[in-house]
Amino acid sequence: MSNTIQIRLAGKRDLQGVHALELACFPGHGYPDFFFRQALDCWPEGFLLACDDGTPQGYLLAAPGAKPHLCWILSVAVSETLRGRGIGRKLLTQFLSRLPSSVTHVHLTVDPENSAKELYLKLGFVQTDYESDYFGDEEPRLLLTYVK
Repeated sequence: MSNTIQIRLAGKRDLQGVHALELACFPGHGYPDFFFRQALDCWPEGFLLACDDGTPQGYLLAAPGAKPHLCWILSVAVSETLRGRGIGRKLLTQFLSRLPSSVTHVHLTVDPENSAKELYLKLGFVQTDYESDYFGDEEPRLLLTYVK
């Protein structure tokens, strides 16, 4: 691994590596491989990678919300061996800096026990809701919102 992580848009050639990262980060609860292919077609500007020598070490996937001023971050993942090195922060700050002027609010959900919650709060997200069964029984999530 080099010392330089590059943030760039995802491409078709990256999808196998992204899916492998997904399975490693979210075992038993991750997106299937075909979802990433469709996400690339639907939201190419919201699909960022953190790469080391071309290998995906992290990704951020975002999609437009139901209203033009709203965007959702669907997932942020960083290789377990590289967590705590600022990769998640780079992905998020790069994404937030690229938001179209029409987007003023960004939502995401996070497990209350996930340590990434602290990063989101440091970057300006605030808790706006809580659901005890967001993904079903025993699957609580905080709803966090960033206002531009």
